[in-house]
Amino acid sequence: MTTTPPATPAPTPPPTPTAADYREALKAVIDPEIYQNIIDLGMVYGVEVAEENRVTVTMTLTTPHCPMGPQIIQNVEEVLLAKGAAGVDVNLVWQPAWTPDAMTDELKRLMGILPDEAEAEAARTLELPPPPKKKSWLRRLFGG
Repeated sequence: MTTTPPATPAPTPPPTPTAADYREALKAVIDPEIYQNIIDLGMVYGVEVAEENRVTVTMTLTTPHCPMGPQIIQNVEEVLLAKGAAGVDVNLVWQPAWTPDAMTDELKRLMGILPDEAEAEAARTLELPPPPKKKSWLRRLFGG
């Protein structure tokens, strides 16, 4: 009597990345002029995953004449394809225009745009000296 070994189950394929996974992966794309990632800079306005795992990224650049724009777009495509996207479409938009307000607060602190938490707390708790006491007319007249 021969026994057959139990069949090993086929490995389950890894889950398809979500829009949030792709957005997180885009933190690997660095703006070569500012040396910060495009997510923290606020340059990515949206990431959508369509059928067949095709990813659409809606983003902007810091300026319409950014000389590194083609390199940034190529890096977006390469990072998302490496993450598992079947295809990548980059929609470059200019409205709303990018401003430093789009950056994360953490990056603003790192770049000196916002004070760090300790400085902000110190500024809020700064104790002012009491105002000088006014001398009444009697004190002015007789001293004291």
